[in-house]
Amino acid sequence: MASYHGHKLLEEHIVKQPLLTGKVIIEVGSVREYMDGQNSTGFFMELCKKHNMKLISVDMDKDCSDNVHKEAEKLDFENYEAITMRGEDYLKKIDKFDYLYLDGFDYDHQWHSQERKDKYKEILQTEITDENSWKSHLDMVKEVYKKGNDYSLICIDDVFDANKGKGCHAVPFLEENRWKGLEHKYNAVIFSL
Repeated sequence: MASYHGHKLLEEHIVKQPLLTGKVIIEVGSVREYMDGQNSTGFFMELCKKHNMKLISVDMDKDCSDNVHKEAEKLDFENYEAITMRGEDYLKKIDKFDYLYLDGFDYDHQWHSQERKDKYKEILQTEITDENSWKSHLDMVKEVYKKGNDYSLICIDDVFDANKGKGCHAVPFLEENRWKGLEHKYNAVIFSL
């Protein structure tokens, strides 16, 4: 059986909706490495291609943004933007959104490479900790929770339980602010208004 991640959960809920043409998926956390189904960027490009949608992929690391361009070339996909910016800063600039996939700031686990840890220090002047991950994801949902509409979806990846993963503060914030948790599956949680 395939090992699925949050991008699969978002897809399952997107395809239930009518009129997908022209809608936009915003992904925070672009493709970094190709392991065990973790390439959400390529996955979303295939989905967008099939349903005539657009992908905006946002990452703080220029190398990851470069990977988005490589992925688009490989998949012959043109309806996308790769933006090198912190997710919080990008989401502050938008007025509304259709579908949002939050898989940005890493939580602390034992598999981070030294190179990855160094990138956080170099680019963000911080370290990979659970607390920093929780704050980043909370800051992102605070930027968008009033910008959704009747069909908007927010999916947070790597949500394991109330004390582990990326959504430990973002999930309760959304629940307290009119967003309904639809499903917790593939170690991800998805919300709608």
